[in-house]
Amino acid sequence: MKLWEKIFLCTLIVFEVFFVSSSMYLIHRSFERNLQNEINIGMIEENKFCDSIKLSIKFFEDKKNPPSDDLKVDKKSIDSMVCAYASYFNDRNVYLYISDKNNKTIFTNFKEKIISNKSIWNISFNSYSYFIHDINKHTYLFVNKKINLNKNIYKITYVKEISQAYEDGKYLYNVLIKANIAICLILAVVMILLSKIIIRPIDELVKSTKKISSGDFSERVKIKSHDEISNLSINFNCMAQVIEDKINELERISEDKQRFIDDLSHELKTPLTSIIGYADFLRTTDKYDEETHIKCLTYIYKEGKRLQKLSLKLRDLIVLREEKPIMKMERVQELLREVQALITPKLKSKNIKLIIKAQDLCINMDRELIIILITNLVDNAIKASQDDGEIYIRAYVKESPVIEIADNGIGIPKEDINKIFEPFYMVDKSRDRSNNGSGLGLSICAQISKIHNAKLEVESEVNKGTRIAIRFLNEN
Repeated sequence: MKLWEKIFLCTLIVFEVFFVSSSMYLIHRSFERNLQNEINIGMIEENKFCDSIKLSIKFFEDKKNPPSDDLKVDKKSIDSMVCAYASYFNDRNVYLYISDKNNKTIFTNFKEKIISNKSIWNISFNSYSYFIHDINKHTYLFVNKKINLNKNIYKITYVKEISQAYEDGKYLYNVLIKANIAICLILAVVMILLSKIIIRPIDELVKSTKKISSGDFSERVKIKSHDEISNLSINFNCMAQVIEDKINELERISEDKQRFIDDLSHELKTPLTSIIGYADFLRTTDKYDEETHIKCLTYIYKEGKRLQKLSLKLRDLIVLREEKPIMKMERVQELLREVQALITPKLKSKNIKLIIKAQDLCINMDRELIIILITNLVDNAIKASQDDGEIYIRAYVKESPVIEIADNGIGIPKEDINKIFEPFYMVDKSRDRSNNGSGLGLSICAQISKIHNAKLEVESEVNKGTRIAIRFLNEN
């Protein structure tokens, strides 16, 4: 069952339960109130009738007899008075039935047979009893009262047809049924339209999910309101954005891996080709030339060392990604002096001067990894610098601790700055090849920085030099 159908059915059921039950309750209460009004009117009319007879008898006695006379009005005179007063009701659509204690009918203008039930008259004087009875498809109210007129007991029954009250009740029930059917039809049309309007954003969400599941990760839901569904749409769009970002990231990672494999294959192919070529030459040549022989072995040795260096760099990358180093606070000045001692031979080979300006800092780090990081950066600076050049290492605090390596070398083109930390990427491939470069040094630097939650900031200009700053973001 669709959501709009559930909304429609639930609304209709709730409406029916409350509307029908409340309407029936109101009709029933109205009928009971009207019926009670008829009963009260009957009692009042009957009481007036009895009081009028009593006053007439008293007035007759006072007029006929002197005050000392003890004679009372006889039963026959009372019967005549009762009949005279009862005839007053002939024109009011109200009926009276009057009998004495012997059940002799004194007066009646009710043509139907009166129910004779002793329990009905089992009441005290001046009290009432009533009942409702159907006679010939008509409904009558019978109000009974027993009075004593000069020691003569009379039973008076006030009869009124109340069929109209029941007809009004039936009419209201019929109106309720018809109104209920009409309202249900109108409600059905309105609720179907409203339900479809309400769930339209959900339908759009469903369509969007289908498009996303089919591969269109750029699909977004249009937000047209400010309700719960709009919040759902906002969250859905956020989720879709996250999915799209993750997919793009996965595609980028996949492309990076493929490029890594392609570059690795290329890096392995070049030295292997040289090794195989020279080895095959030595294996197949018939003429022994010592100089050529030594030259071939030298090439084989250099390319073998190049492969060894490449394998060590790859191992470092794998280890850095899989192992979590142990951090502790280290003094930066001592660490930089150790780096200077390690790279002194390379500095002397090009007569480059290393200038260190370091504040007295302590940074939470893995000492060996940071030494590798700085050594790689200084090594690249040496390769980029001319003979008799200068390289600067600075350590200072600017919002957070920073170690900076700067040179005055050949620099990096702007279009290459964002690529230098990719594995196997080399700005000057010919120069790096001549130095046994593999393009993995800066990739290792980026990995070490990531482990230390540090950021590598690069500024460079061609033929003017390069500045690389290691900014430690979380320093405890």
